[in-house]
Amino acid sequence: MKHVPYDISKLICWLFFRLGFGLEVRGQEHVPQHGAFIVAANHASFLDPPLIGAACPRRVRFMARADLYTRAWLAAYMRSVRCISVRRGEADLGAIRQVLQALRQGEPVAIFPEGGRQRDGQLGRAKRGVGLLAGLARMPVVPALIQGTFQAWPPGAARLSPSKIRVAFGPPIPYTDSPTSLSQSGQMAGRTSERPSRDHHEQLADAVTREWQRLARQLNG
Repeated sequence: MKHVPYDISKLICWLFFRLGFGLEVRGQEHVPQHGAFIVAANHASFLDPPLIGAACPRRVRFMARADLYTRAWLAAYMRSVRCISVRRGEADLGAIRQVLQALRQGEPVAIFPEGGRQRDGQLGRAKRGVGLLAGLARMPVVPALIQGTFQAWPPGAARLSPSKIRVAFGPPIPYTDSPTSLSQSGQMAGRTSERPSRDHHEQLADAVTREWQRLARQLNG
């Protein structure tokens, strides 16, 4: 029963995006059929979280801003679809622990590692937090490129506008995918070779950004 609200929401969102915006999804074969992973998507519109939920063939959990829980009806809904509350602008260790617990229990988690909506609609850069989460959880990152949601509902807009919306998933990026070996980070006193360094986190984030750029070229081509 715990997945019923999510599955109903997924169906409604799929119909909404498909019928209203001609949703096109590519690369679903890159999404692992089993086990946990992190979906890392670009972010330009409030439409992006429900879009990723509709486009991803697996159920995913989302991180949601804590201030959204101040409205009772919205808080009840987000709990029903098992969102993870996070306080923005600070190191919310409780939220990080919940994300890691979900991943270690085999549940995929979706994040938007640019650090917020890109208010100009341009593709930003993934921040190193995605590398940190992947390293701590030892999970791969599935990059996802979103196009069209900024045109459909940009920040500050009062209503939706017609736009073609596309989502493309790229091949999973292993959490160990970096020119910097994990053994190098283990040379620091009190640390093991299994703990990725700050440089490694940034390199993994850069790999996500490069994959976004590749997917954008693919969609535009």
